[in-house]
Amino acid sequence: MHPRHAALSLALLAALCPAAGRAQQDTVPEPPASHHAIGLGLLTLGNSRTATGIRINLVDHQVERVTGLNLTLWKPKRNPELVVTGAAVGLIGPRAKRIDGVALGGIGVMATEQLNGVSAGGLIVLSRNEINGIAMGGVAMVAAQRLRGIGLGGLAAVGDHGIDGLAAAGLVTLSEGDVNGIMTSGVGSIDEGRFTGLHLAGGATFTDGEMRGVNAAGIATVVRGPSRGIQAAGGIVAATRLQGIGLAGGTVRTSALDGVAVSAWNNVRGGQRGLTIGIFNYARTLHGLQLGLLNYVRSNPKGLRLLPVFNTGFR
Repeated sequence: MHPRHAALSLALLAALCPAAGRAQQDTVPEPPASHHAIGLGLLTLGNSRTATGIRINLVDHQVERVTGLNLTLWKPKRNPELVVTGAAVGLIGPRAKRIDGVALGGIGVMATEQLNGVSAGGLIVLSRNEINGIAMGGVAMVAAQRLRGIGLGGLAAVGDHGIDGLAAAGLVTLSEGDVNGIMTSGVGSIDEGRFTGLHLAGGATFTDGEMRGVNAAGIATVVRGPSRGIQAAGGIVAATRLQGIGLAGGTVRTSALDGVAVSAWNNVRGGQRGLTIGIFNYARTLHGLQLGLLNYVRSNPKGLRLLPVFNTGFR
Protein backbone atom coordinates (compact mmCIF):
# COMPACT_ATOMS: atom_id res chain seq x y z
CA MET A 1 0.00 0.00 0.00
CA HIS A 2 1.32 3.43 -0.90
CA PRO A 3 2.20 5.50 2.18
CA ARG A 4 -0.62 7.93 1.49
CA HIS A 5 -3.06 5.02 1.43
CA ALA A 6 -1.75 3.83 4.80
CA ALA A 7 -2.09 7.35 6.20
CA LEU A 8 -5.63 7.56 4.90
CA SER A 9 -6.53 4.21 6.46
CA LEU A 10 -5.13 5.22 9.84
CA ALA A 11 -6.88 8.59 9.65
CA LEU A 12 -10.18 6.83 9.01
CA LEU A 13 -9.61 4.50 11.91
CA ALA A 14 -8.67 7.41 14.17
CA ALA A 15 -11.97 9.06 13.24
CA LEU A 16 -13.84 5.90 14.14
CA CYS A 17 -11.94 5.53 17.39
CA PRO A 18 -10.31 8.78 18.61
CA ALA A 19 -8.07 6.91 21.04
CA ALA A 20 -6.29 5.42 18.04
CA GLY A 21 -5.14 8.87 17.05
CA ARG A 22 -4.04 9.69 20.59
CA ALA A 23 -1.95 6.53 20.68
CA GLN A 24 0.34 8.24 18.20
CA GLN A 25 1.33 10.73 20.96
CA ASP A 26 2.65 8.21 23.52
CA THR A 27 6.23 9.35 23.02
CA VAL A 28 5.57 13.02 24.00
CA PRO A 29 6.90 13.78 27.53
CA GLU A 30 4.36 14.60 30.25
CA PRO A 31 4.38 15.24 34.02
CA PRO A 32 4.70 12.17 36.28
CA ALA A 33 1.48 10.38 37.17
CA SER A 34 0.30 9.57 40.67
CA HIS A 35 0.80 5.90 41.54
CA HIS A 36 -1.39 5.53 44.64
CA ALA A 37 -2.48 1.92 45.06
CA ILE A 38 -3.53 -0.62 47.67
CA GLY A 39 -1.77 -3.98 47.68
CA LEU A 40 -3.68 -6.97 49.05
CA GLY A 41 -1.37 -9.88 48.32
CA LEU A 42 -1.89 -10.84 44.70
CA LEU A 43 -4.63 -8.18 44.35
CA THR A 44 -3.67 -4.59 43.57
CA LEU A 45 -6.22 -1.77 43.52
CA GLY A 46 -5.24 1.56 41.98
CA ASN A 47 -2.73 3.03 39.59
CA SER A 48 0.32 1.03 40.65
CA ARG A 49 3.42 1.33 38.51
CA THR A 50 3.91 -2.47 38.48
CA ALA A 51 1.89 -5.44 39.65
CA THR A 52 1.91 -9.23 39.75
CA GLY A 53 -1.37 -11.06 40.07
CA ILE A 54 -4.69 -9.24 39.62
CA ARG A 55 -4.60 -5.49 39.14
CA ILE A 56 -7.80 -3.40 38.98
CA ASN A 57 -7.70 0.30 38.20
CA LEU A 58 -10.06 3.01 37.01
CA VAL A 59 -7.67 4.78 34.60
CA ASP A 60 -4.22 3.42 33.78
CA HIS A 61 -1.59 6.15 33.53
CA GLN A 62 2.16 5.66 33.09
CA VAL A 63 2.00 2.03 34.17
CA GLU A 64 5.15 0.04 33.38
CA ARG A 65 4.60 -3.67 33.96
CA VAL A 66 1.76 -6.05 34.84
CA THR A 67 2.16 -9.81 35.08
CA GLY A 68 -1.22 -11.49 35.42
CA LEU A 69 -4.59 -9.79 34.87
CA ASN A 70 -4.83 -6.05 34.26
CA LEU A 71 -8.42 -4.79 34.41
CA THR A 72 -9.01 -1.15 33.45
CA LEU A 73 -12.48 0.19 34.16
CA TRP A 74 -12.31 3.35 32.04
CA LYS A 75 -10.37 4.94 29.21
CA PRO A 76 -6.60 4.61 29.83
CA LYS A 77 -4.25 7.54 29.56
CA ARG A 78 -0.73 7.30 28.17
CA ASN A 79 1.27 4.20 29.04
CA PRO A 80 4.29 4.31 26.73
CA GLU A 81 6.32 1.71 28.68
CA LEU A 82 3.57 -0.69 29.72
CA VAL A 83 4.18 -4.39 29.08
CA VAL A 84 1.37 -6.74 30.07
CA THR A 85 2.12 -10.44 30.33
CA GLY A 86 -1.06 -12.40 30.86
CA ALA A 87 -4.38 -10.67 30.18
CA ALA A 88 -5.29 -7.03 29.57
CA VAL A 89 -9.00 -6.24 29.75
CA GLY A 90 -10.73 -2.88 29.52
CA LEU A 91 -14.32 -1.68 29.30
CA ILE A 92 -13.04 0.91 26.82
CA GLY A 93 -9.90 -1.00 25.96
CA PRO A 94 -6.31 -1.71 26.99
CA ARG A 95 -3.52 0.51 25.73
CA ALA A 96 0.10 -0.53 26.17
CA LYS A 97 3.52 -0.77 24.62
CA ARG A 98 3.26 -4.55 24.35
CA ILE A 99 0.72 -7.16 25.36
CA ASP A 100 1.73 -10.82 25.57
CA GLY A 101 -1.30 -13.02 26.10
CA VAL A 102 -4.95 -11.97 25.86
CA ALA A 103 -6.18 -8.43 25.18
CA LEU A 104 -9.89 -7.56 25.21
CA GLY A 105 -11.48 -4.12 24.77
CA GLY A 106 -15.07 -2.97 24.57
CA ILE A 107 -14.03 -0.37 21.99
CA GLY A 108 -10.50 -1.27 21.04
CA VAL A 109 -7.10 -2.74 21.80
CA MET A 110 -3.99 -0.69 21.05
CA ALA A 111 -0.26 -1.31 21.29
CA THR A 112 2.62 0.92 20.27
CA GLU A 113 5.00 -2.02 19.82
CA GLN A 114 3.46 -5.51 19.64
CA LEU A 115 0.37 -7.58 20.26
CA ASN A 116 1.32 -11.20 20.89
CA GLY A 117 -1.47 -13.69 21.51
CA VAL A 118 -5.22 -13.15 21.16
CA SER A 119 -6.67 -9.65 20.82
CA ALA A 120 -10.27 -8.56 20.28
CA GLY A 121 -11.88 -5.11 20.19
CA GLY A 122 -15.45 -3.97 19.64
CA LEU A 123 -14.28 -1.48 17.00
CA ILE A 124 -10.57 -1.85 16.41
CA VAL A 125 -7.42 -3.78 17.15
CA LEU A 126 -4.37 -1.65 16.35
CA SER A 127 -0.65 -2.21 16.67
CA ARG A 128 1.77 0.43 15.47
CA ASN A 129 4.27 -2.38 14.98
CA GLU A 130 3.50 -6.11 14.74
CA ILE A 131 0.62 -8.42 15.52
CA ASN A 132 1.57 -12.02 16.26
CA GLY A 133 -1.35 -14.35 16.92
CA ILE A 134 -5.07 -13.77 16.47
CA ALA A 135 -6.55 -10.27 16.23
CA MET A 136 -10.23 -9.43 15.69
CA GLY A 137 -11.77 -5.96 15.35
CA GLY A 138 -15.47 -5.24 14.87
CA VAL A 139 -14.59 -2.53 12.35
CA ALA A 140 -10.89 -2.95 11.63
CA MET A 141 -7.72 -4.84 12.43
CA VAL A 142 -4.49 -2.94 11.69
CA ALA A 143 -0.89 -4.06 12.01
CA ALA A 144 1.19 -1.05 10.95
CA GLN A 145 4.12 -3.39 10.37
CA ARG A 146 3.61 -7.14 9.85
CA LEU A 147 0.76 -9.50 10.68
CA ARG A 148 1.78 -13.02 11.64
CA GLY A 149 -1.23 -15.18 12.36
CA ILE A 150 -4.92 -14.40 11.83
CA GLY A 151 -6.34 -10.89 11.40
CA LEU A 152 -10.09 -10.32 11.09
CA GLY A 153 -11.88 -7.00 10.59
CA GLY A 154 -15.56 -6.27 10.09
CA LEU A 155 -14.67 -3.73 7.40
CA ALA A 156 -10.88 -3.70 7.01
CA ALA A 157 -7.87 -5.89 7.77
CA VAL A 158 -4.39 -4.38 7.24
CA GLY A 159 -0.95 -5.92 7.48
CA ASP A 160 0.87 -2.90 6.16
CA HIS A 161 4.35 -4.42 5.77
CA GLY A 162 3.25 -7.95 4.98
CA ILE A 163 1.15 -10.88 6.12
CA ASP A 164 2.07 -14.42 7.16
CA GLY A 165 -1.20 -16.21 7.75
CA LEU A 166 -4.79 -15.08 7.18
CA ALA A 167 -6.29 -11.62 6.75
CA ALA A 168 -10.04 -11.37 6.20
CA ALA A 169 -12.51 -8.46 6.18
CA GLY A 170 -16.00 -7.60 5.03
CA LEU A 171 -14.89 -4.68 2.87
CA VAL A 172 -11.15 -4.60 2.11
CA THR A 173 -7.85 -6.26 2.97
CA LEU A 174 -4.61 -4.34 2.42
CA SER A 175 -0.86 -4.97 2.48
CA GLU A 176 2.14 -3.26 0.94
CA GLY A 177 4.56 -6.10 1.76
CA ASP A 178 4.94 -9.76 0.84
CA VAL A 179 2.04 -12.05 1.69
CA ASN A 180 2.34 -15.75 2.50
CA GLY A 181 -1.06 -17.24 3.21
CA ILE A 182 -4.61 -16.05 2.59
CA MET A 183 -6.17 -12.65 1.96
CA THR A 184 -9.92 -12.50 1.49
CA SER A 185 -12.54 -9.75 1.53
CA GLY A 186 -16.10 -9.05 0.52
CA VAL A 187 -15.23 -6.25 -1.92
CA GLY A 188 -11.53 -5.70 -2.63
CA SER A 189 -8.12 -7.07 -1.68
CA ILE A 190 -4.85 -5.26 -2.44
CA ASP A 191 -1.29 -6.49 -2.05
CA GLU A 192 1.60 -4.36 -3.27
CA GLY A 193 4.24 -7.02 -2.75
CA ARG A 194 4.83 -10.65 -3.70
CA PHE A 195 1.91 -12.97 -2.96
CA THR A 196 2.10 -16.70 -2.26
CA GLY A 197 -1.12 -18.47 -1.35
CA LEU A 198 -4.83 -17.78 -1.78
CA HIS A 199 -6.11 -14.32 -2.82
CA LEU A 200 -9.92 -13.95 -2.85
CA ALA A 201 -12.44 -11.11 -3.10
CA GLY A 202 -16.09 -10.70 -3.91
CA GLY A 203 -15.25 -7.73 -6.14
CA ALA A 204 -11.62 -7.48 -7.23
CA THR A 205 -8.07 -8.43 -6.25
CA PHE A 206 -4.90 -6.52 -7.12
CA THR A 207 -1.33 -7.80 -6.76
CA ASP A 208 1.55 -5.45 -7.57
CA GLY A 209 4.17 -8.20 -7.76
CA GLU A 210 4.57 -11.88 -8.43
CA MET A 211 1.54 -14.05 -7.66
CA ARG A 212 1.93 -17.75 -6.83
CA GLY A 213 -1.16 -19.77 -5.99
CA VAL A 214 -4.88 -19.17 -6.50
CA ASN A 215 -6.23 -15.71 -7.27
CA ALA A 216 -9.99 -15.37 -7.70
CA ALA A 217 -12.61 -12.61 -7.61
CA GLY A 218 -16.20 -12.01 -8.63
CA ILE A 219 -15.37 -9.17 -11.05
CA ALA A 220 -11.65 -8.84 -11.76
CA THR A 221 -8.19 -10.08 -10.79
CA VAL A 222 -5.17 -7.98 -11.75
CA VAL A 223 -1.54 -9.03 -11.32
CA ARG A 224 1.11 -6.48 -12.25
CA GLY A 225 3.75 -9.15 -12.47
CA PRO A 226 3.98 -12.85 -13.31
CA SER A 227 0.99 -14.95 -12.24
CA ARG A 228 1.86 -18.59 -11.54
CA GLY A 229 -1.03 -20.87 -10.69
CA ILE A 230 -4.76 -20.29 -11.19
CA GLN A 231 -6.25 -16.86 -11.84
CA ALA A 232 -10.02 -16.61 -12.21
CA ALA A 233 -12.70 -13.90 -12.30
CA GLY A 234 -16.27 -13.39 -13.39
CA GLY A 235 -15.25 -10.52 -15.66
CA ILE A 236 -11.55 -9.77 -16.23
CA VAL A 237 -8.29 -11.63 -15.63
CA ALA A 238 -5.19 -9.53 -16.29
CA ALA A 239 -1.53 -10.37 -15.70
CA THR A 240 1.80 -9.21 -17.04
CA ARG A 241 2.67 -12.87 -17.66
CA LEU A 242 0.26 -15.75 -17.08
CA GLN A 243 1.91 -19.05 -16.27
CA GLY A 244 -0.75 -21.57 -15.43
CA ILE A 245 -4.51 -21.28 -15.87
CA GLY A 246 -6.59 -18.17 -16.54
CA LEU A 247 -10.40 -18.37 -16.37
CA ALA A 248 -12.75 -15.44 -16.97
CA GLY A 249 -16.31 -14.79 -18.00
CA GLY A 250 -15.24 -11.77 -20.03
CA THR A 251 -11.57 -11.55 -21.00
CA VAL A 252 -8.13 -12.91 -20.18
CA ARG A 253 -5.51 -10.27 -20.98
CA THR A 254 -1.78 -10.88 -20.73
CA SER A 255 1.49 -10.01 -22.42
CA ALA A 256 2.57 -13.65 -22.45
CA LEU A 257 0.81 -16.95 -21.82
CA ASP A 258 2.39 -20.22 -20.75
CA GLY A 259 -0.53 -22.51 -20.02
CA VAL A 260 -4.29 -22.36 -20.57
CA ALA A 261 -6.70 -19.44 -20.88
CA VAL A 262 -10.48 -19.80 -21.14
CA SER A 263 -12.74 -16.76 -21.62
CA ALA A 264 -14.97 -15.07 -24.16
CA TRP A 265 -11.98 -13.00 -25.42
CA ASN A 266 -8.45 -14.23 -24.89
CA ASN A 267 -6.02 -11.41 -25.64
CA VAL A 268 -2.38 -12.53 -25.64
CA ARG A 269 -0.47 -9.44 -26.72
CA GLY A 270 2.84 -11.31 -26.94
CA GLY A 271 3.76 -14.95 -27.24
CA GLN A 272 1.38 -17.78 -26.44
CA ARG A 273 2.65 -21.20 -25.45
CA GLY A 274 -0.30 -23.42 -24.69
CA LEU A 275 -4.05 -23.39 -25.25
CA THR A 276 -6.73 -20.70 -25.43
CA ILE A 277 -10.45 -21.45 -25.64
CA GLY A 278 -12.96 -18.68 -26.30
CA ILE A 279 -15.25 -16.92 -28.71
CA PHE A 280 -12.36 -14.80 -30.00
CA ASN A 281 -8.70 -15.67 -29.45
CA TYR A 282 -5.79 -13.37 -30.26
CA ALA A 283 -2.04 -13.94 -30.02
CA ARG A 284 0.93 -12.14 -31.52
CA THR A 285 2.87 -15.40 -31.81
CA LEU A 286 1.61 -18.91 -31.13
CA HIS A 287 3.27 -22.15 -30.06
CA GLY A 288 0.17 -24.12 -29.23
CA LEU A 289 -3.50 -24.00 -30.16
CA GLN A 290 -6.45 -21.63 -30.28
CA LEU A 291 -10.01 -23.02 -30.18
CA GLY A 292 -12.96 -20.72 -30.75
CA LEU A 293 -15.38 -19.05 -33.12
CA LEU A 294 -12.63 -16.76 -34.47
CA ASN A 295 -8.90 -17.22 -33.93
CA TYR A 296 -6.23 -14.70 -34.92
CA VAL A 297 -2.45 -15.18 -34.92
CA ARG A 298 -0.68 -12.02 -36.01
CA SER A 299 2.63 -13.69 -36.94
CA ASN A 300 1.00 -16.22 -39.28
CA PRO A 301 1.25 -15.82 -43.07
CA LYS A 302 -1.52 -13.87 -44.76
CA GLY A 303 -4.56 -16.04 -45.28
CA LEU A 304 -3.80 -18.03 -42.14
CA ARG A 305 -3.98 -15.27 -39.58
CA LEU A 306 -7.74 -15.32 -38.97
CA LEU A 307 -9.37 -18.75 -38.96
CA PRO A 308 -12.62 -20.20 -37.62
CA VAL A 309 -12.76 -23.08 -35.14
CA PHE A 310 -9.02 -23.34 -34.51
CA ASN A 311 -5.64 -21.83 -35.29
CA THR A 312 -2.00 -22.60 -34.60
CA GLY A 313 1.39 -21.20 -35.49
CA PHE A 314 2.02 -21.70 -39.20
CA ARG A 315 5.49 -21.11 -40.58
